[in-house]
Amino acid sequence: MIDNILQGESKTIEYKQSYTQSLLKTVSAYANFDDGVILIGITDNIEVIGVEHPEKMLLSIEQAINDSLEPVPYFEIEKVEYDSKVLILLKVYKGEFTPYTYKQKAYKRSGTSTVQVDRYIFEELILQGRNSSFEELIADQQDLNFQILAEKFKSILGIRNFSDDLLTTLMLKKTSGFNNAAALLSDENPLESSEIQLIAYGADNVMEIKDRQVLKCRSILEQYDRCMDFFNKHINIGEIIDGAYRKTYEEIPLVAYREAVSNLIVHRDYSRAIAGRIEIFSDRIELISPGGLPIGITEEEYLDGRISVARNRILADIFLKLKIIEKMATGVRRIKQYYKESNKKPEFLIAENSILVVLPKVERNYDEKIEQFKRISAASEKEKMIYEIIRAEGPIGRAAIEKKIGMGKSQTIELINQLRSIHLITHTGKGPTTKYIITPGER
Repeated sequence: MIDNILQGESKTIEYKQSYTQSLLKTVSAYANFDDGVILIGITDNIEVIGVEHPEKMLLSIEQAINDSLEPVPYFEIEKVEYDSKVLILLKVYKGEFTPYTYKQKAYKRSGTSTVQVDRYIFEELILQGRNSSFEELIADQQDLNFQILAEKFKSILGIRNFSDDLLTTLMLKKTSGFNNAAALLSDENPLESSEIQLIAYGADNVMEIKDRQVLKCRSILEQYDRCMDFFNKHINIGEIIDGAYRKTYEEIPLVAYREAVSNLIVHRDYSRAIAGRIEIFSDRIELISPGGLPIGITEEEYLDGRISVARNRILADIFLKLKIIEKMATGVRRIKQYYKESNKKPEFLIAENSILVVLPKVERNYDEKIEQFKRISAASEKEKMIYEIIRAEGPIGRAAIEKKIGMGKSQTIELINQLRSIHLITHTGKGPTTKYIITPGER
Protein backbone atom coordinates (compact mmCIF):
# COMPACT_ATOMS: atom_id res chain seq x y z
CA MET A 1 0.00 0.00 0.00
CA ILE A 2 2.79 2.44 0.89
CA ASP A 3 4.34 1.90 -2.53
CA ASN A 4 1.11 3.15 -4.11
CA ILE A 5 1.03 6.21 -1.86
CA LEU A 6 4.64 7.02 -2.73
CA GLN A 7 3.78 7.58 -6.41
CA GLY A 8 3.46 11.32 -5.71
CA GLU A 9 1.13 13.83 -4.13
CA SER A 10 -2.37 14.25 -5.51
CA LYS A 11 -5.78 15.53 -4.54
CA THR A 12 -6.14 12.65 -2.08
CA ILE A 13 -2.51 12.14 -1.02
CA GLU A 14 -0.37 14.60 0.93
CA TYR A 15 3.17 14.29 2.29
CA LYS A 16 4.41 15.92 5.44
CA GLN A 17 8.01 16.03 6.51
CA SER A 18 6.89 16.49 10.11
CA TYR A 19 3.72 17.25 12.01
CA THR A 20 2.49 20.87 11.93
CA GLN A 21 -0.90 22.44 12.62
CA SER A 22 -1.47 22.93 8.87
CA LEU A 23 -2.12 19.20 8.69
CA LEU A 24 -5.50 19.88 10.35
CA LYS A 25 -6.62 21.94 7.35
CA THR A 26 -6.07 18.93 5.10
CA VAL A 27 -8.00 16.74 7.55
CA SER A 28 -10.90 19.20 7.19
CA ALA A 29 -10.63 19.05 3.39
CA TYR A 30 -10.73 15.25 3.24
CA ALA A 31 -13.61 15.02 5.74
CA ASN A 32 -15.64 17.54 3.72
CA PHE A 33 -15.10 16.21 0.21
CA ASP A 34 -13.07 13.04 -0.40
CA ASP A 35 -11.33 10.25 1.48
CA GLY A 36 -7.61 10.96 1.64
CA VAL A 37 -4.33 10.03 3.28
CA ILE A 38 -1.55 12.03 4.86
CA LEU A 39 1.86 10.40 5.14
CA ILE A 40 4.25 11.94 7.65
CA GLY A 41 7.97 11.41 7.37
CA ILE A 42 8.19 12.12 3.61
CA THR A 43 9.65 15.17 1.91
CA ASP A 44 8.02 16.88 -1.07
CA ASN A 45 10.68 15.17 -3.21
CA ILE A 46 9.42 11.79 -1.99
CA GLU A 47 12.47 11.18 0.17
CA VAL A 48 11.67 8.84 3.05
CA ILE A 49 13.21 10.38 6.21
CA GLY A 50 10.94 8.86 8.85
CA VAL A 51 9.81 10.48 12.09
CA GLU A 52 11.36 10.69 15.53
CA HIS A 53 9.32 9.62 18.55
CA PRO A 54 6.46 8.20 16.46
CA GLU A 55 4.39 7.19 19.51
CA LYS A 56 4.42 10.74 20.84
CA MET A 57 3.58 12.21 17.41
CA LEU A 58 0.74 9.77 16.89
CA LEU A 59 -0.88 10.76 20.17
CA SER A 60 -0.36 14.48 19.47
CA ILE A 61 -2.08 14.25 16.07
CA GLU A 62 -4.97 12.22 17.43
CA GLN A 63 -5.49 14.70 20.27
CA ALA A 64 -5.24 17.70 17.91
CA ILE A 65 -7.91 16.30 15.58
CA ASN A 66 -10.25 15.52 18.46
CA ASP A 67 -9.75 18.95 20.04
CA SER A 68 -9.51 21.21 16.97
CA LEU A 69 -12.03 19.93 14.40
CA GLU A 70 -15.76 20.42 14.72
CA PRO A 71 -17.35 17.94 14.38
CA VAL A 72 -14.67 15.30 14.77
CA PRO A 73 -14.32 13.32 11.51
CA TYR A 74 -13.77 9.60 11.26
CA PHE A 75 -10.07 8.84 10.85
CA GLU A 76 -7.50 6.11 11.37
CA ILE A 77 -3.88 6.69 12.33
CA GLU A 78 -1.04 4.19 12.61
CA LYS A 79 2.69 3.66 12.46
CA VAL A 80 4.07 1.97 9.35
CA GLU A 81 7.58 0.89 8.45
CA TYR A 82 9.15 1.56 5.08
CA ASP A 83 12.78 1.33 4.04
CA SER A 84 13.76 0.70 7.67
CA LYS A 85 12.14 3.96 8.77
CA VAL A 86 8.97 4.61 10.77
CA LEU A 87 6.24 6.74 9.17
CA ILE A 88 2.85 7.96 10.39
CA LEU A 89 -0.07 7.13 8.11
CA LEU A 90 -3.26 9.14 8.67
CA LYS A 91 -6.41 8.11 6.79
CA VAL A 92 -9.35 10.54 6.80
CA TYR A 93 -12.80 9.58 5.53
CA LYS A 94 -15.44 11.82 4.01
CA GLY A 95 -18.11 12.47 6.61
CA GLU A 96 -21.87 13.01 6.50
CA PHE A 97 -22.07 15.89 8.99
CA THR A 98 -20.42 18.63 6.96
CA PRO A 99 -18.93 21.16 7.28
CA TYR A 100 -15.93 19.83 9.21
CA THR A 101 -14.20 22.98 10.35
CA TYR A 102 -10.81 23.90 11.75
CA LYS A 103 -10.90 27.20 13.65
CA GLN A 104 -14.42 27.73 12.25
CA LYS A 105 -13.21 27.50 8.65
CA ALA A 106 -13.77 24.70 6.15
CA TYR A 107 -11.18 23.56 3.63
CA LYS A 108 -10.94 21.65 0.37
CA ARG A 109 -8.22 20.23 -1.84
CA SER A 110 -7.22 22.12 -4.98
CA GLY A 111 -4.77 19.89 -6.82
CA THR A 112 -2.06 19.11 -4.28
CA SER A 113 -2.82 22.16 -2.13
CA THR A 114 -5.34 22.76 0.64
CA VAL A 115 -7.38 25.97 0.47
CA GLN A 116 -10.26 27.52 2.36
CA VAL A 117 -13.69 27.20 0.73
CA ASP A 118 -15.68 30.29 -0.26
CA ARG A 119 -18.96 31.17 1.40
CA TYR A 120 -21.07 29.54 -1.32
CA ILE A 121 -19.39 26.16 -0.89
CA PHE A 122 -19.50 26.60 2.88
CA GLU A 123 -23.26 27.10 2.71
CA GLU A 124 -23.58 24.10 0.41
CA LEU A 125 -21.65 22.00 2.93
CA ILE A 126 -24.04 23.15 5.67
CA LEU A 127 -27.05 22.07 3.62
CA GLN A 128 -25.39 18.78 2.71
CA GLY A 129 -24.74 18.11 6.39
CA ARG A 130 -28.45 18.59 6.99
CA ASN A 131 -29.25 16.27 4.08
CA SER A 132 -30.81 19.21 2.29
CA SER A 133 -30.15 21.57 -0.62
CA PHE A 134 -30.95 25.12 -1.74
CA GLU A 135 -33.89 23.94 -3.85
CA GLU A 136 -35.48 22.36 -0.76
CA LEU A 137 -35.40 25.55 1.34
CA ILE A 138 -38.75 27.28 1.84
CA ALA A 139 -39.15 30.06 -0.73
CA ASP A 140 -39.36 33.67 0.46
CA GLN A 141 -42.32 34.29 -1.82
CA GLN A 142 -45.35 32.01 -1.42
CA ASP A 143 -47.86 33.62 -3.78
CA LEU A 144 -47.02 31.35 -6.72
CA ASN A 145 -48.89 30.10 -9.78
CA PHE A 146 -48.15 27.02 -11.86
CA GLN A 147 -50.07 27.39 -15.11
CA ILE A 148 -47.01 26.67 -17.28
CA LEU A 149 -46.11 23.57 -15.27
CA ALA A 150 -49.73 22.38 -15.36
CA GLU A 151 -49.87 22.80 -19.15
CA LYS A 152 -46.66 20.80 -19.56
CA PHE A 153 -48.02 17.95 -17.44
CA LYS A 154 -51.25 18.02 -19.44
CA SER A 155 -49.69 18.10 -22.91
CA ILE A 156 -46.81 15.70 -22.26
CA LEU A 157 -48.16 13.33 -19.60
CA GLY A 158 -51.90 13.72 -20.07
CA ILE A 159 -52.41 14.79 -16.44
CA ARG A 160 -55.35 17.19 -16.31
CA ASN A 161 -55.91 17.52 -12.57
CA PHE A 162 -52.91 19.54 -11.40
CA SER A 163 -53.67 19.74 -7.67
CA ASP A 164 -51.92 20.64 -4.43
CA ASP A 165 -51.56 16.92 -3.80
CA LEU A 166 -49.55 16.59 -7.02
CA LEU A 167 -47.34 19.53 -6.01
CA THR A 168 -46.67 17.71 -2.73
CA THR A 169 -45.94 14.46 -4.55
CA LEU A 170 -43.49 16.32 -6.79
CA MET A 171 -41.77 17.56 -3.58
CA LEU A 172 -42.53 21.19 -4.46
CA LYS A 173 -44.72 21.83 -1.45
CA LYS A 174 -44.41 21.00 2.23
CA THR A 175 -46.61 21.77 5.19
CA SER A 176 -44.54 24.92 5.71
CA GLY A 177 -45.05 26.09 2.12
CA PHE A 178 -43.51 26.08 -1.34
CA ASN A 179 -39.76 25.50 -1.65
CA ASN A 180 -37.23 27.14 -3.97
CA ALA A 181 -37.70 24.41 -6.59
CA ALA A 182 -41.37 25.39 -6.74
CA ALA A 183 -40.43 29.06 -7.04
CA LEU A 184 -38.15 28.28 -9.99
CA LEU A 185 -40.93 26.37 -11.77
CA SER A 186 -43.64 28.89 -10.99
CA ASP A 187 -44.96 31.28 -13.63
CA GLU A 188 -43.53 34.28 -11.74
CA ASN A 189 -40.17 32.69 -10.77
CA PRO A 190 -39.15 35.37 -8.23
CA LEU A 191 -35.58 34.05 -7.82
CA GLU A 192 -33.20 36.59 -9.38
CA SER A 193 -30.44 33.98 -9.31
CA SER A 194 -32.19 32.11 -12.16
CA GLU A 195 -31.50 34.75 -14.82
CA ILE A 196 -30.20 33.58 -18.21
CA GLN A 197 -28.69 35.97 -20.76
CA LEU A 198 -28.90 35.08 -24.46
CA ILE A 199 -26.52 36.86 -26.83
CA ALA A 200 -25.94 36.38 -30.55
CA TYR A 201 -22.89 38.11 -32.06
CA GLY A 202 -22.26 39.18 -35.63
CA ALA A 203 -19.63 37.84 -38.00
CA ASP A 204 -16.85 39.72 -36.19
CA ASN A 205 -18.03 38.13 -32.93
CA VAL A 206 -17.99 40.36 -29.83
CA MET A 207 -17.70 43.62 -31.78
CA GLU A 208 -21.33 43.37 -32.93
CA ILE A 209 -24.35 42.13 -30.96
CA LYS A 210 -27.12 41.02 -33.32
CA ASP A 211 -29.57 39.93 -30.67
CA ARG A 212 -29.79 39.99 -26.89
CA GLN A 213 -32.46 38.65 -24.55
CA VAL A 214 -32.61 38.45 -20.78
CA LEU A 215 -34.74 35.66 -19.30
CA LYS A 216 -35.90 36.39 -15.76
CA CYS A 217 -39.09 36.41 -13.71
CA ARG A 218 -40.40 33.45 -15.71
CA SER A 219 -40.62 29.71 -15.14
CA ILE A 220 -37.44 27.79 -15.89
CA LEU A 221 -39.62 25.67 -18.19
CA GLU A 222 -40.35 28.78 -20.24
CA GLN A 223 -36.64 29.69 -20.06
CA TYR A 224 -35.88 26.33 -21.63
CA ASP A 225 -38.33 26.94 -24.47
CA ARG A 226 -36.95 30.46 -25.11
CA CYS A 227 -33.40 29.09 -25.23
CA MET A 228 -34.51 26.64 -27.91
CA ASP A 229 -36.24 29.42 -29.86
CA PHE A 230 -33.03 31.46 -29.74
CA PHE A 231 -31.12 28.54 -31.25
CA ASN A 232 -33.65 28.12 -34.06
CA LYS A 233 -33.49 31.83 -34.78
CA HIS A 234 -29.70 32.05 -35.14
CA ILE A 235 -28.44 28.58 -36.14
CA ASN A 236 -28.89 27.40 -39.71
CA ILE A 237 -30.78 24.15 -40.20
CA GLY A 238 -31.40 22.68 -43.63
CA GLU A 239 -32.08 19.48 -45.53
CA ILE A 240 -30.49 17.68 -48.41
CA ILE A 241 -33.19 15.93 -50.42
CA ASP A 242 -32.78 13.65 -53.40
CA GLY A 243 -35.80 11.62 -54.33
CA ALA A 244 -37.21 9.93 -51.22
CA TYR A 245 -33.93 10.15 -49.29
CA ARG A 246 -33.32 13.13 -47.03
CA LYS A 247 -31.26 14.19 -44.05
CA THR A 248 -31.20 17.28 -41.85
CA TYR A 249 -27.97 19.26 -41.54
CA GLU A 250 -27.35 21.59 -38.64
CA GLU A 251 -24.49 24.00 -38.04
CA ILE A 252 -24.54 22.74 -34.45
CA PRO A 253 -26.31 19.49 -33.47
CA LEU A 254 -29.66 20.53 -32.04
CA VAL A 255 -29.75 17.61 -29.63
CA ALA A 256 -26.31 18.51 -28.24
CA TYR A 257 -27.47 22.08 -27.64
CA ARG A 258 -30.66 20.81 -26.02
CA GLU A 259 -28.66 18.63 -23.61
CA ALA A 260 -26.35 21.53 -22.76
CA VAL A 261 -29.27 23.89 -22.08
CA SER A 262 -31.11 21.39 -19.88
CA ASN A 263 -27.87 20.75 -17.95
CA LEU A 264 -27.42 24.49 -17.43
CA ILE A 265 -30.97 24.93 -16.13
CA VAL A 266 -31.24 21.77 -14.04
CA HIS A 267 -27.77 21.60 -12.50
CA ARG A 268 -26.72 25.25 -12.00
CA ASP A 269 -26.15 26.64 -8.51
CA TYR A 270 -29.21 28.78 -7.79
CA SER A 271 -27.81 29.97 -4.47
CA ARG A 272 -25.45 32.26 -6.41
CA ALA A 273 -26.88 35.50 -7.76
CA ILE A 274 -24.98 35.12 -11.03
CA ALA A 275 -26.66 34.97 -14.42
CA GLY A 276 -26.27 31.96 -16.65
CA ARG A 277 -25.24 32.85 -20.18
CA ILE A 278 -25.60 31.44 -23.68
CA GLU A 279 -23.55 33.14 -26.39
CA ILE A 280 -23.76 32.37 -30.09
CA PHE A 281 -20.59 33.24 -32.03
CA SER A 282 -19.88 32.84 -35.72
CA ASP A 283 -18.10 29.52 -35.09
CA ARG A 284 -19.49 28.18 -31.79
CA ILE A 285 -21.98 28.39 -28.94
CA GLU A 286 -20.78 28.86 -25.37
CA LEU A 287 -22.98 28.01 -22.39
CA ILE A 288 -21.86 29.19 -18.96
CA SER A 289 -23.47 27.62 -15.91
CA PRO A 290 -22.98 29.33 -12.52
CA GLY A 291 -21.43 27.12 -9.86
CA GLY A 292 -18.77 24.46 -10.24
CA LEU A 293 -19.34 20.74 -9.89
CA PRO A 294 -21.72 19.53 -7.18
CA ILE A 295 -20.04 18.23 -4.04
CA GLY A 296 -19.38 14.52 -4.40
CA ILE A 297 -18.38 14.32 -8.07
CA THR A 298 -14.92 14.74 -9.55
CA GLU A 299 -14.04 16.37 -12.86
CA GLU A 300 -13.13 12.96 -14.29
CA GLU A 301 -16.49 11.49 -13.25
CA TYR A 302 -18.33 14.47 -14.72
CA LEU A 303 -16.54 14.22 -18.08
CA ASP A 304 -17.00 10.46 -18.17
CA GLY A 305 -20.73 11.03 -17.62
CA ARG A 306 -21.44 7.81 -15.76
CA ILE A 307 -22.14 9.08 -12.23
CA SER A 308 -25.15 11.20 -11.30
CA VAL A 309 -24.80 13.71 -8.47
CA ALA A 310 -27.66 16.12 -9.06
CA ARG A 311 -27.33 19.47 -7.30
CA ASN A 312 -31.08 19.98 -7.81
CA ARG A 313 -32.66 16.57 -7.52
CA ILE A 314 -36.26 17.84 -7.48
CA LEU A 315 -35.79 19.85 -10.67
CA ALA A 316 -33.97 16.96 -12.33
CA ASP A 317 -36.80 14.55 -11.52
CA ILE A 318 -39.43 16.91 -12.98
CA PHE A 319 -37.41 17.55 -16.17
CA LEU A 320 -37.04 13.78 -16.45
CA LYS A 321 -40.79 13.24 -16.05
CA LEU A 322 -41.44 15.88 -18.73
CA LYS A 323 -38.98 14.09 -21.07
CA ILE A 324 -36.77 17.18 -21.39
CA ILE A 325 -33.89 15.08 -20.15
CA GLU A 326 -33.77 11.36 -20.88
CA LYS A 327 -31.68 9.78 -18.14
CA MET A 328 -29.62 11.00 -15.24
CA ALA A 329 -25.86 11.35 -15.80
CA THR A 330 -26.05 11.00 -19.60
CA GLY A 331 -25.94 14.67 -20.69
CA VAL A 332 -22.18 14.96 -21.25
CA ARG A 333 -21.97 11.58 -22.95
CA ARG A 334 -24.86 12.43 -25.24
CA ILE A 335 -23.31 15.77 -26.22
CA LYS A 336 -20.10 13.97 -27.14
CA GLN A 337 -22.06 11.32 -29.02
CA TYR A 338 -23.67 13.88 -31.31
CA TYR A 339 -20.23 15.15 -32.33
CA LYS A 340 -18.73 11.73 -33.00
CA GLU A 341 -18.88 12.23 -36.78
CA SER A 342 -17.37 15.72 -36.69
CA ASN A 343 -13.71 16.68 -36.81
CA LYS A 344 -14.52 19.34 -34.20
CA LYS A 345 -15.39 18.27 -30.67
CA PRO A 346 -17.23 19.94 -27.78
CA GLU A 347 -15.22 21.26 -24.84
CA PHE A 348 -16.07 21.18 -21.14
CA LEU A 349 -14.12 23.66 -19.04
CA ILE A 350 -14.63 23.29 -15.30
CA ALA A 351 -13.71 26.07 -12.89
CA GLU A 352 -14.39 26.56 -9.21
CA ASN A 353 -17.40 28.81 -9.76
CA SER A 354 -18.66 27.90 -13.23
CA ILE A 355 -18.81 25.29 -15.97
CA LEU A 356 -18.31 26.31 -19.59
CA VAL A 357 -19.58 24.11 -22.43
CA VAL A 358 -18.36 24.98 -25.92
CA LEU A 359 -20.27 23.57 -28.90
CA PRO A 360 -18.35 24.24 -32.14
CA LYS A 361 -20.10 24.69 -35.45
CA VAL A 362 -19.61 21.71 -37.71
CA GLU A 363 -17.87 22.48 -40.99
CA ARG A 364 -19.50 20.69 -43.90
CA ASN A 365 -18.87 20.65 -47.61
CA TYR A 366 -22.43 20.64 -48.87
CA ASP A 367 -21.50 19.94 -52.48
CA GLU A 368 -19.80 16.73 -51.37
CA LYS A 369 -22.75 15.85 -49.15
CA ILE A 370 -25.19 16.29 -52.00
CA GLU A 371 -23.09 13.96 -54.14
CA GLN A 372 -23.00 11.47 -51.28
CA PHE A 373 -26.76 11.42 -50.94
CA LYS A 374 -27.18 11.04 -54.66
CA ARG A 375 -25.05 7.90 -54.40
CA ILE A 376 -27.16 6.65 -51.49
CA SER A 377 -30.37 7.40 -53.37
CA ALA A 378 -29.09 5.48 -56.39
CA ALA A 379 -28.38 2.41 -54.26
CA SER A 380 -30.82 -0.48 -54.16
CA GLU A 381 -33.16 -0.93 -51.20
CA LYS A 382 -31.06 -3.84 -49.89
CA GLU A 383 -27.88 -1.78 -50.21
CA LYS A 384 -29.55 1.07 -48.32
CA MET A 385 -30.57 -1.41 -45.63
CA ILE A 386 -26.98 -2.56 -45.15
CA TYR A 387 -25.70 1.02 -45.27
CA GLU A 388 -28.09 2.03 -42.47
CA ILE A 389 -27.10 -1.00 -40.36
CA ILE A 390 -23.42 -0.13 -40.70
CA ARG A 391 -24.09 3.57 -40.03
CA ALA A 392 -26.00 2.74 -36.84
CA GLU A 393 -23.92 -0.13 -35.48
CA GLY A 394 -20.53 -0.12 -37.17
CA PRO A 395 -17.89 -1.39 -36.92
CA ILE A 396 -19.81 -4.57 -37.69
CA GLY A 397 -18.79 -7.87 -39.25
CA ARG A 398 -20.29 -9.54 -42.32
CA ALA A 399 -21.85 -12.40 -40.33
CA ALA A 400 -23.69 -9.96 -38.07
CA ILE A 401 -24.98 -8.09 -41.13
CA GLU A 402 -26.22 -11.38 -42.67
CA LYS A 403 -28.15 -12.15 -39.50
CA LYS A 404 -29.82 -8.74 -39.45
CA ILE A 405 -30.92 -8.73 -43.10
CA GLY A 406 -31.66 -12.45 -43.40
CA MET A 407 -29.61 -13.03 -46.56
CA GLY A 408 -27.00 -15.57 -47.53
CA LYS A 409 -23.25 -15.07 -47.41
CA SER A 410 -22.64 -14.62 -51.13
CA GLN A 411 -25.49 -12.13 -51.62
CA THR A 412 -24.39 -10.13 -48.57
CA ILE A 413 -20.80 -10.00 -49.83
CA GLU A 414 -22.00 -8.80 -53.22
CA LEU A 415 -24.03 -5.97 -51.66
CA ILE A 416 -21.16 -4.98 -49.37
CA ASN A 417 -18.74 -4.88 -52.29
CA GLN A 418 -21.16 -2.67 -54.23
CA LEU A 419 -21.31 -0.21 -51.33
CA ARG A 420 -17.52 -0.23 -51.17
CA SER A 421 -17.22 0.41 -54.90
CA ILE A 422 -19.21 3.66 -54.61
CA HIS A 423 -17.16 4.65 -51.51
CA LEU A 424 -20.04 4.66 -49.05
CA ILE A 425 -18.42 2.11 -46.73
CA THR A 426 -14.94 0.82 -46.04
CA HIS A 427 -13.46 -1.89 -43.86
CA THR A 428 -11.06 -2.33 -40.96
CA GLY A 429 -9.07 -5.41 -40.03
CA LYS A 430 -8.32 -8.47 -42.12
CA GLY A 431 -9.73 -11.96 -42.59
CA PRO A 432 -12.06 -13.08 -39.77
CA THR A 433 -11.58 -9.74 -37.96
CA THR A 434 -12.84 -7.68 -40.92
CA LYS A 435 -15.50 -5.17 -39.92
CA TYR A 436 -17.29 -2.53 -41.96
CA ILE A 437 -17.74 1.17 -41.21
CA ILE A 438 -19.09 4.20 -43.02
CA THR A 439 -16.35 5.83 -45.06
CA PRO A 440 -14.91 8.69 -42.94
CA GLY A 441 -16.52 11.96 -44.01
CA GLU A 442 -19.48 10.15 -45.62
CA ARG A 443 -21.88 10.30 -42.68
